[in-house]
Amino acid sequence: MIAVVLAAGSSYRMRPLTDHMPKCLLPIEGKPILEQILQNISAGGFTDVLMVTGYQEQMIQEYIQAHSHGLNYRFITNEIYATTSDSVSLYKTKPYAQGQEIFLVDADLWFYPGAMNKLLRAPEADIVAINSKSHLDEEAVKVILDGSSSRIVEMGKPVDISRSVGEAVGIRKFSAAYMDRLYRVLERRIVKERILDQVFECSVQELLDHGVPLYAVDTCEWPSIEMDTPEDYFRAQKLVAAYEATLRRNG
Repeated sequence: MIAVVLAAGSSYRMRPLTDHMPKCLLPIEGKPILEQILQNISAGGFTDVLMVTGYQEQMIQEYIQAHSHGLNYRFITNEIYATTSDSVSLYKTKPYAQGQEIFLVDADLWFYPGAMNKLLRAPEADIVAINSKSHLDEEAVKVILDGSSSRIVEMGKPVDISRSVGEAVGIRKFSAAYMDRLYRVLERRIVKERILDQVFECSVQELLDHGVPLYAVDTCEWPSIEMDTPEDYFRAQKLVAAYEATLRRNG
């Protein structure tokens, strides 16, 4: 299994915090967001990481050179990061990840090893971590399940909040077979149809609509937060500080 980290975005909604720094290098509890991600990946037993970068990519590369955590990195540049979505970044991993199982992570996510381990140990080959306790709003990537099962039928920001069971956390495990299907959808949409501004969950939803199974695992035992705005970032600082304080009190 290979880890894939999507870190190309310009983070324009986080400005002015990201005027001179990529979002993934913003600190929380004295640690850059990316540092925590790489620590988790290393602790999870991974050896190889695909990093898709764009905005301020030299800063990211220099940081990783100084904080590699014993991992092997391949950097992939999304040159058109300013006008495209994460679907283009994910599609660019195809030459290096095709034929492999992947652990896919958003670089603006703070999460804990417990959530990652629960996801990786789940028996389903294709699975998304969700948090059933997250506050759901229009910006959340929401998930609807098939009845009482863990099979996903809808996933995305436009999903009806009242029917959603939680928010997709931003970590996923996909088999090589699933990624082969997803790469084909991405290629058609990006290369042939020139749809460059839609998030990759739109392609995932197309697979769901065609009956390709994808499952959810609830990781609400551990806090997680994806940061799109300064408000998200400040909320993440408070959330992580409170959780870390609880961990220290409990020894």
